[in-house]
Amino acid sequence: MAHQPLIAPSILSADFARLGEEIDAVAKAGDTRADWVHVDVMDAHFVPNLTLGLPVVRSLLKATDIPLDCHLMIEDPDRWAPGYAEAGAYNVTVHVEAANDPVMLAKNLRAAGAKAGLSIKPGTPLEDHLDTLRHYDTLLVMSVEPGFGGQSFIPEVLEKVRTARRLVDTGHLQVLVEIDGGINADTIEQAAEAGVDCFVAGSAVYGAQDPGQAVAALRAQAAAARVAH
Repeated sequence: MAHQPLIAPSILSADFARLGEEIDAVAKAGDTRADWVHVDVMDAHFVPNLTLGLPVVRSLLKATDIPLDCHLMIEDPDRWAPGYAEAGAYNVTVHVEAANDPVMLAKNLRAAGAKAGLSIKPGTPLEDHLDTLRHYDTLLVMSVEPGFGGQSFIPEVLEKVRTARRLVDTGHLQVLVEIDGGINADTIEQAAEAGVDCFVAGSAVYGAQDPGQAVAALRAQAAAARVAH
């Protein structure tokens, strides 16, 4: 398990007119610094919502040195995802439900210099994709239906987290376990106990008075839950 819980604020909940400043708010040195910045790319096809794409990601890469965690909720990721890796994103996550050849896609993402992430929706069984996951660096378990921020956490998905954690701890998988959806002060402890390494938090960070302090508080809460477990 990762040494310290990773916190990845989601800019989906940030002010899009002030994205540079919003990232700066979680970029100061120390406990208040985010580990990754989570960027939700939505195409209005794979999910109903439309957010931002590669040109904005390129601009963000120039504006921060925090690793960008790009979550592509898009159709045809086989075609579009490698561009994010080539641009310099640290981790590029695609949906198993959308990829045509997820194993080849993982190879292409890694060849372009990024970590390869595989995301599964709440209703998608983990077991069907374990062989595919052997080619990936990150497993992103969705704890809400992808497409909109501010949704309520679905606790049933933690069973998938526990399964993945067991497989990682026994050496059968080598992935970092990430969770996205409804993560806040009320839900982060149960996610940490289930075995999550990286926590995506949107409104819990950007709805707070001080986003940096929110990052530090969430990380401390996850670390304490993990030790207690």
